[in-house]
Amino acid sequence: MDVDNDPLDQNLLRQFNCLCTTDKENLVKGLRELIGDQLTESAAVFFLEMNDWNMHRAVGTYFDVNNEGTIPSMSLVRDENSENVLQLPPNLRFTKFWEVKNNGRIKWPPGCTLQFNGGDSISVYTSLPTTTLEPGCTMTLSTDFITPSKPGSYQSKWRMMLPTGTYFGDTIWTLVQVEDNDSFQNELSRQLVESINLGSPMQSQPNILNPFSTSQQNQTENQDTDQSQTNMESDVL
Repeated sequence: MDVDNDPLDQNLLRQFNCLCTTDKENLVKGLRELIGDQLTESAAVFFLEMNDWNMHRAVGTYFDVNNEGTIPSMSLVRDENSENVLQLPPNLRFTKFWEVKNNGRIKWPPGCTLQFNGGDSISVYTSLPTTTLEPGCTMTLSTDFITPSKPGSYQSKWRMMLPTGTYFGDTIWTLVQVEDNDSFQNELSRQLVESINLGSPMQSQPNILNPFSTSQQNQTENQDTDQSQTNMESDVL
C-alpha cells in the first residue's frame, strides 16, 4: 500500500502540523515582521493557513507569489482635484471619482481593492472592490466622503491592493480643508461679487486720455470736450 498517497494519512499529517502550532497569533506577528508592513494581518493568516501554519513554507509561498514580474501596476489617470485642496463646509457628504489605468504587462487578478491606507478616516467606505483589468485598460472608481464637523485640514490616503495584501501602483490622496459655516459663506459671497464685477460693462469716464492714441487725437478730444462745456454754459446764460 502506498502510504504517501493515502488521503487519510495526508489528512493526519496536516492535523499533526497544526497541532505543532501552539500560538497562531505569534506566527502571524512573526511572518509580518519577516515580510514587512506591506503584509496585512489577514494576508499573513492567508499564507499561513495555505501552508498548514508552517512559517518557512509560508514565507516561501509569499515570495513565490510576489516575485518580480507578477505584481500588477496601476497609474492614476484623472483626478480633477488631485492638485487642489477641497474647501468645504462641515458635515457635507460628497463623492470623489478616480480614473485609474493598468499600465503594466499583466492583468489585475480577481479580488483587487482600492484600500484606505492612512491619514484621516473621512470616507464612508474603507475598501472599494474592483474587477479584473487588462493591460492598457482603464476603470473609474468612486466613494463618498463626509467632511468632519470640526474645521481644519484633513487628508485621506488610498492604495491599490492585491488579495494577498500587497500594495501596488500610485498613491491616491484626497485633501480637504473644512471651513466653518461663516467663513464658507463669506468666501461664496466674495466669489459671487467678483463674478458680477467681471461681467459688468466699464463705465465711460470723461477727460481721461487714451494712452494708446496720438497726442493730436488727445488734443482734439480735449478741444471737443471744452467746446461742449462752453455750449452748455451759453445755454444756461
